[in-house]
Amino acid sequence: MPTYEEVLNLAKRLPLTDQARLLEALLMSLPQPVEVEGTDEIIPVSEISDSEAALQEYWAGRDLGMTSAALKQKLFGGNVG
Repeated sequence: MPTYEEVLNLAKRLPLTDQARLLEALLMSLPQPVEVEGTDEIIPVSEISDSEAALQEYWAGRDLGMTSAALKQKLFGGNVG
């Protein structure tokens, strides 16, 4: 596998149009955080992928989720009716 320096030197020798294409391809391959519309909240890619994986597990029947009582316990603690 070529080293970082070798790849960088190859990229520098590309014509400018190909350098721009390469840059665009690299930017598209990097995970991008998601900004929640109407707020300042930004959700990291790791949280989105964790959520997607959990949903896939649920749909496949490998994770049955939790009961509303368990969710209330988790969110509010104690003995919530």
